[in-house]
Amino acid sequence: MKIFLSLILLVISFLSLYTQLDENALLLYKETFDRAVYSFALVKALNALISLIQSTEINVSLFVGATVGVGQILDPINDLVERFSLVMLVSSVSIGVQHLLLLLGKSVFVKVALALSSSLVLLSLWFEKLRASQMFFIAVKSMMLLFILRFGALVFIYGTQFVYQDVYSQEYESSNKYMQVYKNDLELIKNNKEDLNSLVSQLKHKTEKFSKKVIKLITIFVVTTILFPLLFAWFFIFLVKFIFNIKFDYDKIRKILK
Repeated sequence: MKIFLSLILLVISFLSLYTQLDENALLLYKETFDRAVYSFALVKALNALISLIQSTEINVSLFVGATVGVGQILDPINDLVERFSLVMLVSSVSIGVQHLLLLLGKSVFVKVALALSSSLVLLSLWFEKLRASQMFFIAVKSMMLLFILRFGALVFIYGTQFVYQDVYSQEYESSNKYMQVYKNDLELIKNNKEDLNSLVSQLKHKTEKFSKKVIKLITIFVVTTILFPLLFAWFFIFLVKFIFNIKFDYDKIRKILK
């Protein structure tokens, strides 16, 4: 058992100083941030364009003797876009917090402190005098807390990226492309470059699909940048409480390490 635990502690010490994990995680973070920025910019552009069209009072004929403002047709879409904009704002804040945790985990202080605490625990496994002292229990708890701080954000970033690539990546790409196409149609209406009745008719047919695409994007960002971080935060708090509540029984520890 001593040899097995010693190997684990050596691996922890090595990984705590290994920088490649941090560099890859930062690249994954940047990809997440870029996705959020792109979608946020697109939805804000849509919101501005719809507001502009609504303010110009463009009217089209639905049938003989009846006209309707294009702005009225776009009202439900504008409400949905504004809600998506709010979701993206919250998501951006969440992504910023993830970046802060990544930087904290990769800091020299956390790396060195984890390496030192795991080394002290390693020595305590082989020297009973150290193991019998209060310092051993402090070192074990400190190592566990530092381990969570060092690798918690990394596990979260890699886990979120895995879920995104496996479940959401294709849907994200197709939804953003459809939003861009819808934006192009609105620009044509704004510039009056084509027959409005025909164009608005096409736009109405696309509106239902557009709404579905926006809802799917909302789901993607809520799950990956809001729900997952909340779940991670809850699990982190649970682990910290668990570590602080651990009771050490020296007699049991000595029997296990014999």
